[in-house]
Amino acid sequence: MKMLLLGKGVANNGCKRLLDKHHISYDYLNIDELSNFDYDYIVKSPGITLHDEVFKMLKGKIISDIELAYILEKPYIIGVTGSNGKTSVASMLGHILSYKYNVCVCGNIGYSVCDALVDKNADMYIVELSSFQLETVSNLDCNISIITNISLCHLDHHLSMNKYVNAKLNICKYQDYSHYTIYNLDNPYLKDISKITMCKAIGFSFDSSITRVYVLNEYIYYKNKRIYKLSKNELAYRHKIENYLAVLTAVSLLDFNMKKAAKLLRKFKDVEFRLNKISDYIYNDAKSTNCASTNAALSALDNVHLICGGYSRGIEIYLDKSNLEKIKYVYAYGESKYEVKFYFENLGIKCFIFETLEEAFRSAYIKRDGTENILYSPMFASYDQYSSYKERGNEFNNVYFKLTKK
Repeated sequence: MKMLLLGKGVANNGCKRLLDKHHISYDYLNIDELSNFDYDYIVKSPGITLHDEVFKMLKGKIISDIELAYILEKPYIIGVTGSNGKTSVASMLGHILSYKYNVCVCGNIGYSVCDALVDKNADMYIVELSSFQLETVSNLDCNISIITNISLCHLDHHLSMNKYVNAKLNICKYQDYSHYTIYNLDNPYLKDISKITMCKAIGFSFDSSITRVYVLNEYIYYKNKRIYKLSKNELAYRHKIENYLAVLTAVSLLDFNMKKAAKLLRKFKDVEFRLNKISDYIYNDAKSTNCASTNAALSALDNVHLICGGYSRGIEIYLDKSNLEKIKYVYAYGESKYEVKFYFENLGIKCFIFETLEEAFRSAYIKRDGTENILYSPMFASYDQYSSYKERGNEFNNVYFKLTKK
């Protein structure tokens, strides 16, 4: 069998280690190092797009790291995907299930699934999966799959919304009838999910009480019994409650005491740079890479000075009218700054232009009244100026502390 690992990133480095474990030979190359183009399997690095010219020359079945992991080891997998919330959901599940099981949280979260299979001997692997990893999948049977939501995202990579949605849905298309997919009933892209999978489809909903886990007033219910009282702060964040519903629905399938699960959920610390409050009226939402996540952040706040910008991926900006009404000024920086300015000023919202995040924050900090909120929710990818959302999140914190210590 001739195997090519195409692209020398984190994911394929893990694939290399897993293939070594199984004594399978391979070529490990970047695109510009190719000389042979005929393989049985090509494990594509997630960052390489399928419309790259190299795929017109390469012969072989294209797979990703998650499919290689499944083919070689058939581990117990809880796969988590979605445009937003997947890191939070995977992390919450790991936090809760580790009370009873030996679990490993891995995948797009920063620790590749193949590395995890080499390093760990877990009861179950909770794998965060991106559309880049899922787009080529045709042989993946998660024991449980979770789709948090789907919204406009990554059109620079997938070229169309239809291709992006289909990539996400690959997480459940090939599941066995004895397995489960958990999905957001309120999301229009997921309403017909039962038509494309053989497995048992279980919905969760913020707006409906017909599901096994649901919200009514300030409580989360499981099978019509109260298990979790939502705080006033939690009630302001619909997206956070939807994450809770997805997590608790998954836990309910795993012979786990639901009251204990609710207690453990209460102790969970939020994912870094997902609407973190770093001071009174200062919020760091650096993980935001699309309009849906910025909409979610805005929905929880009023009187907002919005700092945003980054690498544009060809996605049209759209924010809910109710959220636009909360914005006092916008401070745009980075590659997309003029795109941002055009959008907001066409809606009558003043937008100031800056080259850097530090300049944008300084301006917002000076202009805001003492009780108005500064929200850093970029709405775009980080790659124009930063290596990751974590780097820009740390910079925002550093800029804030540098300015306020003076």
